[in-house]
Formats: sequence, C-alpha cells, structure tokens
Amino acid sequence: MRFLLSQELEPGMILGRDIVSPGHSFMLKKGVALTSDYISYLRSRGYLGAYITDSDSEDINVEDPISFSTLTEGITAVQNCDMEELMMSARQIVADLSKMKQLSIDIFDLRSFDDYTYHHSVNVAVYAVAVAMYMGLPEEELVQMSQAGICHDLGKQRIDIDIINKPDKLTDEEYAEIKNHPQYSYDIIKDNIELAAPVKQAVICHHENENGSGYPFGKEGSEVSLLTKILHAVDVYDALITRRPYKEPCAPVEAFEYLIGGEGILFNEEVVEAMRKVIPAYPLGTEVKLSTGEKALVVAHTDDPLRPIVRLFHDKCIINLNKDINADIEIVSEHFASTDNTGAVERLNEDRQAVKAKPLDIMLVDDSLLSLQQTEGALSEDNYHLIPLQSGLAAINYIKKNGAPDLVIMDIEMPTMDGVTAVSTIRNMGYDDLPIIFLTSKNTREMVLKCRTVNAKDYIIKPVRPAYLRARVAIALDASLER
Repeated sequence: MRFLLSQELEPGMILGRDIVSPGHSFMLKKGVALTSDYISYLRSRGYLGAYITDSDSEDINVEDPISFSTLTEGITAVQNCDMEELMMSARQIVADLSKMKQLSIDIFDLRSFDDYTYHHSVNVAVYAVAVAMYMGLPEEELVQMSQAGICHDLGKQRIDIDIINKPDKLTDEEYAEIKNHPQYSYDIIKDNIELAAPVKQAVICHHENENGSGYPFGKEGSEVSLLTKILHAVDVYDALITRRPYKEPCAPVEAFEYLIGGEGILFNEEVVEAMRKVIPAYPLGTEVKLSTGEKALVVAHTDDPLRPIVRLFHDKCIINLNKDINADIEIVSEHFASTDNTGAVERLNEDRQAVKAKPLDIMLVDDSLLSLQQTEGALSEDNYHLIPLQSGLAAINYIKKNGAPDLVIMDIEMPTMDGVTAVSTIRNMGYDDLPIIFLTSKNTREMVLKCRTVNAKDYIIKPVRPAYLRARVAIALDASLER
C-alpha cells in the first residue's frame, strides 16, 4: 500500500487501511472502493489522506504499531477521560509495540479535525514508547511513558474548542488559556494513586524547553526527567506533521529538520537522535522526487534515515540510496503538499497570512552581512516583506520614522549597541508588544534570562536551519504549535 494525500484520491481506488472516527461513528474499512462521496467527506473533515493499494504498491506492507482495537479504545478513553480505561490502554500500547518485528513507526495517522486531540494523545503515547524502547528504558518506565503520553493533553478538554481550532491568530488572553492546558491535565490526574510521580511531572512539564524558555515553570533540561524530554519532542513532532484548521502539515523530514534545529535549545539531542531511528523521515509507501528528476516510492529503510531504498515508478528499478554507487542521488522533495497551500508546507499560520491585505513586515537586524543574507534567504519564499538592517541603531531609527514591523529578528552580539540594548530602547519607545526573536551563538542560561528581560518571544542559536527558523517565525506571529 502507499499513502496519498486527500486531494489525490480518486473514485475506484482501493483503501489499504481502515479509517475510523470513534467520535463520529464513521468508518471506512480496508478493501473498500472509494467513491466521490467518501472522498468529499474525507476532504471536508480535514483528513490528511489515505492508504490505497494498487499495482505500484501491492508488495509494500506497513506494520501497524498498535492494533485497531488498541487505537479505538485509547481514543475513546481519552475522549471520555476515563482513567481506568486510560491506564488499560497505556499498558496495551506497550504490549502491542513490544510485538513489532521491527521498531519503526511508518504509519501516517488518519484523523479528522474533530478527532485531533484524541488521536494526538494516542499517537504521542505510541511515539514516546517507541523512542523509550529504543533508548533502553525498563518496562516499568515504558508503561509510565505511555501513561504520560495518553494523559498529557486531557486538560485541553477544559478549553473552548473554538480557541483550539481558531483559524486566526490567538489573542493574548486565548494564548494564555492555551498555555494553561498542562496545568489542567495535571489537575485531572494529580490525585490518581495509580500514576507515579514521574508521569505527573512529565504531563505538567511537557512544554518545558532545554534552555529554560518553556512553560509553565521555565525549567531547564537538567531539571526535568528523560520521560518529560521524550514527551516534549514527540508531542511537537506529531503537531508538526498534522493538518489543523489553522495550518498545513509538515512532511516528516521537515519536522525532523525543525527538531534538529532546536537541539539543545528546545529539545534533548539524544531524544531527537532516537526519534530519527524509530520514526522514519521518509515512511514506507510515500512518494518522493529524486535529484535525477524521477519519481519513486519508498519501499525499505537503511541505516541512514535520510537515504532509504526506493523504487522508481517508470521502470520499477530498485535504488538503495545508502550505497556508495548512488551517493550522488538525493531526495529533493517529498510528495506532501496540499492543494490549499502552494508554498512551503512548514508555514504554520498560512490561513492567517492569506487574509492579510499586504505581506507581514519582518525586520532583520544583524551586523554580519553573510548571516543577514542567510536569514533573508530562509524567509524569502514565505509571504513576508523583509527589512534587512545592519545595526541596532538603524533599527531604532527605522521604527522612529516608519513605525514598528510585525516582527523583529535581532542578532544579539553586535558592536556599538548589542541586540538586547537595542530592543530595550525600542520597548521604551512604547512598543511593548512587538514580537522579538533573538539570534545568538551563545546557548547559555544567562543569555536566556537576558532575553527575557526585554520580553523576547524566542531565542535561536546560529547557524539557523531554514525550516526551524521559518517555523519559529510563524509561532512568534501565531502560537500554532501550542494548540
């Protein structure tokens, strides 16, 4: 079987995997022929796509990490906030994953907008347990990892669904409410004697970052457990690859570029490396385009997550991209864009930008011309009007004359006037709410605290990976990943 996006589905195609929505009593069984009505429903409800079986993919078997009953029972347990059922589901997820012949989570989850939170919780538990297994955690901790994953977003059920699914930018009040969900989740489970303390800590701290810039407590990586670090990383990964009412999905390889760009800042490096081993950047049954111009299907994995074994569509030739003989052949793109999004899929707030009368203004301030050009290049394809400047003083004078842009990306280490001083001056001019992202080569707690003194939105380490920068810019403009 192979995975096709919803806009690529056609009547008559044979479904290769069940699609189920427990919340709406909707199911399409494996083997059914798709009709126009079925396809229209999938598209209207926000399903990313479906697995189909055809002559190009009949020999590709993607192993389900958990059984259909484990999936549906877990989703229902989350939806009903049934703690007894949640504990049973958490243990069953561990049991199912332990039976896998090869620990590789290749399946794209098939879920609607309405089922997102419930599916997401089960997905995160599956990803988290798989990573923990790869890292060698004992069975007791695997169960705790599964419990934390399936419970981490229970608190979102206390938040207005209109805020969760809002297609526009969140207000400050709405964003503050979204940031309460770890506390709400903790409040639901805190008195449950069946849950160990590490589970409860992971739930309340799953938005804490390695450098202390997360919430709700601003804890550093050294202050939180490995379970928490795993939960944080896989939670963000699943959010990135998922279609939501306010964003289009990233391809898995782009999600990993984001995670790698945030190593040591947002995410633990060992956790990200383990994720790359068990969650493929190019899942089985996905279509890719090669540097030769040919289209191919991913049919197997190799030791290098970025160089799988593929089969060409036109002549069925098998190519192992990890062999020296094929060293000059690269995957240049994954067939993963939506018809609703003709640009880069990593833009997390496309809908909001589309309704703007003009592109958003982003000021780039860096004394290094090379660094300035790299930042410009990373953002040039997006719907932004870029204003490059080479000093903090130039930024201050520009704002005095023209008013504030929508966002400022400011280097910290600059001669004459450093970035923090420049931003402090801009704040004193009355621009208290202007979003600021700092760029720096120093990844220290002291630097994070320095950035906080001027209420910076974010803090990014140079050199910056383009996908990571684009995603952090989108988040600074609209807190998409927190929902």
